[in-house]
Amino acid sequence: MPIYHRPQTGKNKARRSSIPFTHILLAAHPTVGHTSALRAIGAELRARGHATSFAIMHVSVPFASAWPAPVRAAVSLPKLIAAEGAKVLKLNPSPKALWYAVQLPHAVGQKELEMALALFTSGLVSQARRIAAHALRIDASVVVGDYLMPAALLGACLAQRPFVALYHSALPFPATDAPPFGTVLPASAQGSQEWHDAEARLARMSALFDRQIAEAAAQLHLPAPGTGLLTRPISPNLNLLATAPMLEPGLLPLAGQVLMTGPCLHRRTPLHSPEPSLLNTLPTKRPIVYISLGTVFNGKPNVYRTLIAGAQAADASVIVSAGASEKALADLRSSTVQIFERVPQVELLEHVDAVITHGGNNTVQECLAAARPMVVIPFGGDQQANARRIERLGVGAAIPAHELTPACVRDALMRLFDAQVVERARRLSQALGSYGGACAAADGILALAAAPVNVPSA
Repeated sequence: MPIYHRPQTGKNKARRSSIPFTHILLAAHPTVGHTSALRAIGAELRARGHATSFAIMHVSVPFASAWPAPVRAAVSLPKLIAAEGAKVLKLNPSPKALWYAVQLPHAVGQKELEMALALFTSGLVSQARRIAAHALRIDASVVVGDYLMPAALLGACLAQRPFVALYHSALPFPATDAPPFGTVLPASAQGSQEWHDAEARLARMSALFDRQIAEAAAQLHLPAPGTGLLTRPISPNLNLLATAPMLEPGLLPLAGQVLMTGPCLHRRTPLHSPEPSLLNTLPTKRPIVYISLGTVFNGKPNVYRTLIAGAQAADASVIVSAGASEKALADLRSSTVQIFERVPQVELLEHVDAVITHGGNNTVQECLAAARPMVVIPFGGDQQANARRIERLGVGAAIPAHELTPACVRDALMRLFDAQVVERARRLSQALGSYGGACAAADGILALAAAPVNVPSA
């Protein structure tokens, strides 16, 4: 089936209002990156009068504030999701999951992907059973899961419910001139021995991923979902891609049921409103640069100092979401440098001129939707691919972390302030607006809930 999208028309709105009440079960691992778009879709479903529950691991550790950022995020996410209006359903993490979560930020390239896959497949059988039990208990019409949560796929099958897989971008899928998924290789390395070695390593990871899911399916008395699950749309029912063709240059045709929705961003709610102190002190006489290294990589005060120095050298005012580095950067606060532990990012983007980011999927998608050019400092994983993508789209510049200097940051920002780059980002944002984002995703989910679907039986 070809890639398609549904523009948000009045006809669609009328059709949506006639869909009867339904209960949707969402599921993901407890990270901001893997839950953000699902939370936005859940908010859209609730705004239309439907019920949502969110199956997520509850992580409990002593002295949570002393743990690395991924663990702190995992501990806090269930409460955040509940505060947004979804009912939270508990999944128990496997004993190995915490170890993988702590080690993951220190891995690089395909080693990081290997570690991530080990994390995402740990406790697969028990989590699938738990998700199935939740789906049956709440009488969920559809299970929607992050694409790297195969327990949701198996749980939906076990409960005889259709499954929707959510992809944050098309990065896992083959694309012309793109290096193997999970690598940090440049396109110029194509054909090299290193490139062939990376392809072979990805093939081994893919085969292991398939085998682990097949073995879990066998334990659950389910048919195996197939092969190539890591690099093809994983759901037989519906695969949502929170992206658009113009954001995925070189993407090869995808098989199966695929719906491109554009970025899925949160609705504006009082919970996400900007802090008054932030808005009231926004400088107006110089360009405003927003700096964020996300929730996993924000414990890097020296990197923040370099980024801030580079932005100041470009004669810009700076707003920093510093996370774990906030206290270490307190001495840099001034009339042109504002430093916060965290900020309401989506709303803030409307008030800035450019963004310096690590290149995480959520931040990149939010910046593209807001027409904000980016300087990307990738540290690993999909950030490397996002950095290449932003440069190919002509709306950003990438700086390798090991080459980072204030002068590089200054020069990159000066290029982004160019009127042609700003206009290119604006046109791209306008094109993305026709895709509907979370509204289009909710359309697809509700249409699936209303249609008879054949689900493999146990």
